[in-house]
Amino acid sequence: MDKTLTGKQLKEILFESSEAKKDIIITLPSSIKWEDYQKELDAVKDYSQVMNFKVSYFPTKTEVGKKCYLCYCGNIIGWMEIVGFSNDEFDCTTTGQGWSGKFIQRSGPFHYITFIPMKGFQGFRYIN
Repeated sequence: MDKTLTGKQLKEILFESSEAKKDIIITLPSSIKWEDYQKELDAVKDYSQVMNFKVSYFPTKTEVGKKCYLCYCGNIIGWMEIVGFSNDEFDCTTTGQGWSGKFIQRSGPFHYITFIPMKGFQGFRYIN
């Protein structure tokens, strides 16, 4: 059996291995009160639960273990670890609201940073 790679296969392997995965940033709507969001942060800080952020499609240039920064009220305020990606249905344990779709999952402690001004947006963005 010939195990020679075609030019296309070799290019795909090289491109995939040379492309560094990136951190992402999401925006928390300003209509959410920080006190309520803090309850969710407290529930996941020991990795026993996950927080889900709904997206229309999964980010392809990131992976589990990368950082997910949070923009809130016009500032990037901190980050959490990405622990998974889910295409699921669930009821929020804080609000009881039902959700379904694609979700970026985050868990662990929230790491505050010195605030960085940034206008909010929908979905996610890659960040270096």
